[in-house]
Amino acid sequence: MAKVLVVDDEPLVVRLLTLTLPSNYQTLQAKDGREAVALAEQDIPDLVLLDIDMPGLNGFDVLKWVRGSPRMGHARVIVVTGSADETYRERALSLGADAFFTKPFSPLVLLEKITELLKDR
Repeated sequence: MAKVLVVDDEPLVVRLLTLTLPSNYQTLQAKDGREAVALAEQDIPDLVLLDIDMPGLNGFDVLKWVRGSPRMGHARVIVVTGSADETYRERALSLGADAFFTKPFSPLVLLEKITELLKDR
Protein backbone atom coordinates (compact mmCIF):
# COMPACT_ATOMS: atom_id res chain seq x y z
CA MET A 1 0.00 0.00 0.00
CA ALA A 2 1.44 3.36 -1.03
CA LYS A 3 1.74 6.00 1.67
CA VAL A 4 1.08 9.64 0.73
CA LEU A 5 1.83 12.69 2.88
CA VAL A 6 -0.48 15.63 2.11
CA VAL A 7 0.98 18.98 3.23
CA ASP A 8 -1.02 22.22 3.02
CA ASP A 9 -2.02 24.95 5.46
CA GLU A 10 -5.53 25.10 3.97
CA PRO A 11 -7.74 22.37 5.52
CA LEU A 12 -10.07 22.37 2.51
CA VAL A 13 -7.17 21.70 0.13
CA VAL A 14 -5.91 18.89 2.37
CA ARG A 15 -9.38 17.35 2.26
CA LEU A 16 -9.64 17.69 -1.53
CA LEU A 17 -6.20 16.17 -2.07
CA THR A 18 -6.97 13.33 0.32
CA LEU A 19 -10.28 12.60 -1.42
CA THR A 20 -8.47 12.57 -4.78
CA LEU A 21 -6.37 9.61 -3.67
CA PRO A 22 -7.59 6.04 -4.16
CA SER A 23 -8.89 4.39 -0.99
CA ASN A 24 -6.09 1.83 -1.08
CA TYR A 25 -3.50 4.56 -0.38
CA GLN A 26 -2.62 5.35 3.20
CA THR A 27 -2.65 9.10 3.81
CA LEU A 28 -0.87 11.26 6.34
CA GLN A 29 -1.79 14.92 6.73
CA ALA A 30 0.28 17.91 7.82
CA LYS A 31 -0.79 21.54 8.15
CA ASP A 32 2.71 23.00 7.71
CA GLY A 33 6.30 22.16 6.89
CA ARG A 34 7.40 21.44 10.45
CA GLU A 35 4.59 18.95 10.98
CA ALA A 36 5.37 17.38 7.59
CA VAL A 37 9.00 16.77 8.50
CA ALA A 38 8.05 15.34 11.90
CA LEU A 39 5.49 12.97 10.34
CA ALA A 40 7.85 11.91 7.55
CA GLU A 41 10.62 11.11 10.02
CA GLN A 42 8.27 8.77 11.89
CA ASP A 43 6.39 7.23 8.97
CA ILE A 44 8.26 7.53 5.67
CA PRO A 45 5.90 8.27 2.77
CA ASP A 46 6.25 7.10 -0.81
CA LEU A 47 4.91 10.39 -2.14
CA VAL A 48 4.48 13.92 -0.80
CA LEU A 49 1.82 16.35 -2.08
CA LEU A 50 3.39 19.64 -1.04
CA ASP A 51 2.20 23.24 -0.89
CA ILE A 52 4.85 25.97 -1.08
CA ASP A 53 3.48 28.99 0.77
CA MET A 54 3.02 27.87 4.36
CA PRO A 55 3.89 29.48 7.69
CA GLY A 56 7.15 28.47 9.33
CA LEU A 57 8.95 25.91 7.21
CA ASN A 58 7.82 26.49 3.62
CA GLY A 59 7.49 23.92 0.87
CA PHE A 60 10.88 24.70 -0.67
CA ASP A 61 12.52 23.96 2.69
CA VAL A 62 10.59 20.70 3.02
CA LEU A 63 11.54 19.72 -0.53
CA LYS A 64 15.24 20.38 0.22
CA TRP A 65 14.92 18.26 3.38
CA VAL A 66 13.26 15.40 1.50
CA ARG A 67 15.93 15.37 -1.22
CA GLY A 68 18.72 15.62 1.35
CA SER A 69 17.45 12.86 3.61
CA PRO A 70 18.90 9.39 3.00
CA ARG A 71 15.70 7.81 4.33
CA MET A 72 13.43 9.98 2.16
CA GLY A 73 15.47 9.92 -1.05
CA HIS A 74 13.10 7.49 -2.78
CA ALA A 75 10.00 9.60 -2.08
CA ARG A 76 8.27 11.27 -4.99
CA VAL A 77 7.23 14.91 -4.54
CA ILE A 78 4.44 16.72 -6.33
CA VAL A 79 4.17 20.42 -5.61
CA VAL A 80 0.58 21.70 -5.53
CA THR A 81 0.58 25.46 -5.00
CA GLY A 82 -1.60 28.51 -5.46
CA SER A 83 1.21 30.49 -7.04
CA ALA A 84 1.33 30.60 -10.82
CA ASP A 85 4.71 32.36 -10.64
CA GLU A 86 7.04 30.61 -13.09
CA THR A 87 9.96 31.07 -10.69
CA TYR A 88 8.14 28.79 -8.22
CA ARG A 89 7.91 26.07 -10.86
CA GLU A 90 11.56 26.47 -11.87
CA ARG A 91 12.79 26.43 -8.28
CA ALA A 92 10.66 23.44 -7.27
CA LEU A 93 11.81 21.39 -10.25
CA SER A 94 15.45 22.40 -9.74
CA LEU A 95 15.19 21.26 -6.10
CA GLY A 96 13.97 17.85 -7.22
CA ALA A 97 10.16 18.00 -7.42
CA ASP A 98 8.80 15.29 -9.70
CA ALA A 99 5.84 17.40 -10.85
CA PHE A 100 4.28 20.82 -10.33
CA PHE A 101 0.57 21.69 -10.25
CA THR A 102 -1.02 25.10 -9.81
CA LYS A 103 -4.27 25.49 -7.88
CA PRO A 104 -6.94 25.13 -9.07
CA PHE A 105 -5.96 21.78 -10.56
CA SER A 106 -7.73 18.90 -12.20
CA PRO A 107 -8.07 16.07 -9.66
CA LEU A 108 -8.10 13.55 -12.52
CA VAL A 109 -4.86 14.85 -14.03
CA LEU A 110 -3.26 14.90 -10.58
CA LEU A 111 -4.39 11.34 -9.94
CA GLU A 112 -2.90 10.24 -13.26
CA LYS A 113 0.46 11.77 -12.27
CA ILE A 114 0.33 10.16 -8.81
CA THR A 115 -0.45 6.77 -10.36
CA GLU A 116 2.40 7.19 -12.84
CA LEU A 117 4.92 8.13 -10.13
CA LEU A 118 3.87 5.28 -7.83
CA LYS A 119 3.40 2.54 -10.44
CA ASP A 120 6.44 0.57 -9.25
CA ARG A 121 5.62 0.80 -5.54
